Amino acid sequence: MEAVLLFFKQGGVFMYPILCGALWAFVLLIERAIFYLQTASRLGRQAEEFRSVLLRQGIDEAGSYIASQKGILRNVLVVALQHRTLPVDRVEEKMGLVVMKDLPEYHKYLNIIAVLAGLMPMLGLLGTVSGMIVLFKVIALRGTGDAQAMADGISQALLTTEAGLVAAIPIIIGHVLLTNRLNKITAKTKEVCLATLDYLKEHHA
Repeated sequence: MEAVLLFFKQGGVFMYPILCGALWAFVLLIERAIFYLQTASRLGRQAEEFRSVLLRQGIDEAGSYIASQKGILRNVLVVALQHRTLPVDRVEEKMGLVVMKDLPEYHKYLNIIAVLAGLMPMLGLLGTVSGMIVLFKVIALRGTGDAQAMADGISQALLTTEAGLVAAIPIIIGHVLLTNRLNKITAKTKEVCLATLDYLKEHHA
């Protein structure tokens, strides 16, 4: 603990916004990770069950099943089945509107995480510039004889850069993993929607 406190003291004032930003990003990463895991699990179960009921019991039973669920897949399929008497292209348009309405909830916080990932190195660089200014002021006023003051400036210049990079790397990795997970959720939703549209085409035929 003492080593951590010393690290922050040597790094200067810019260490604190780096710490706060990193903690904020990690909280958002954990929230999104839990949300996506729950969503992916629910989506997979809903897709399999809906397909099974649709093929074995028909469209009315499938509609009753999916209406009792929740999530983006439920919202899209309920609209599709409610308007199944319309031409398939009209049904597809209505499904697209539901997706456009619901997707922002699934993209929630990803932009903030990306901004925080880019902000961490910038705060580190700002601390580096600040530390170098302190160092040059010491040199200008006292020459190179004040080793302690020079060391403080160098520490601030180097440690904030290190802290910014250390904070940014896991945030960037987490953002990439979350984006990939969201892409899989979107692809799975699209797959089920296309299968439903194919069924409706055959039904109209």
